[in-house]
Amino acid sequence: MAGGLMANRKELEQEKETNRKLVTEINVQLEKSKFQSLDEVKQILAQPMDLEQAKQKLARFREQLTLIKRQQEQLLEEIGDRKYDMELHKKLLAEIAALAELSQQKHQEFGKLTELLKKLQQDLENQAALRKELEALNLRAENIRTMKSLFKGSGFVNYISSVYLQNLCNAANDRFFQLTRQKLSLEITPENNFQVRDFMNGGKVRSVKTLSGGQTFQAALSLALALADNIQKITESNQNFFFLDEGFGSLDKESLSIVFDTLKSLRKENRIVGVISHVEEMQQEIDVHLRIENQDETGSLIHASWKE
Repeated sequence: MAGGLMANRKELEQEKETNRKLVTEINVQLEKSKFQSLDEVKQILAQPMDLEQAKQKLARFREQLTLIKRQQEQLLEEIGDRKYDMELHKKLLAEIAALAELSQQKHQEFGKLTELLKKLQQDLENQAALRKELEALNLRAENIRTMKSLFKGSGFVNYISSVYLQNLCNAANDRFFQLTRQKLSLEITPENNFQVRDFMNGGKVRSVKTLSGGQTFQAALSLALALADNIQKITESNQNFFFLDEGFGSLDKESLSIVFDTLKSLRKENRIVGVISHVEEMQQEIDVHLRIENQDETGSLIHASWKE
């Protein structure tokens, strides 16, 4: 009996010592925690708890903790042996601040330069407009000087004649360029003389006197038809016929061939062309004609081709 009692006392003392240690440990942990007293802890523990929800929250916490540890390890690995230098950090911050201030200054300068550029562009546009206006005024002044000189003596008549001759040449060129198969064209010199531009010779100009007989006829015919068209337009006449008097006797066979081809082309324009000539070959090329035979005794006899 006495032995059992001693054993119980010894066990009680051990329980007391264990309890004392637990109280001490709780007090130490309480001081380390954010709780103010043991009663506050007891109140929290007395609250009902959703064990499953708490487990899930704890699991998420552990996952985040693991992730943060991995990130920490990666950062430590990247840092390696490098150490934080406060002075260098301050120096870098100062440099960054200086660069930011410099950037702001440059930005302000850029704004000023942009405004200056806009002003210069506006000035250039104004200058271009003034130059255009000046060119128009100079052109008007030149026209006034030209008109002033034209009304001196016969200058105005010569000017009108030059313009009319140039228009006549342009109209004749439409035909002459086609008749020569895009080889030749007529031009007017400043002295109001005709010259020829030869496209078979690099577009060089030469005198009309260098034209062959056939080409001379084509040029003369083109000018004559252009003149006739202009007169017909001015007089509002609907008569569309044209007479050619001689001009073929001195032509060689090749030139005559060109003349015949040229005259035939006029048929397509619905023109009535009368030809007066002593050249026998003309009779063979013209189906409808009047042949005049001179008789000393009876006088001239007229033979109509459609009656023979």
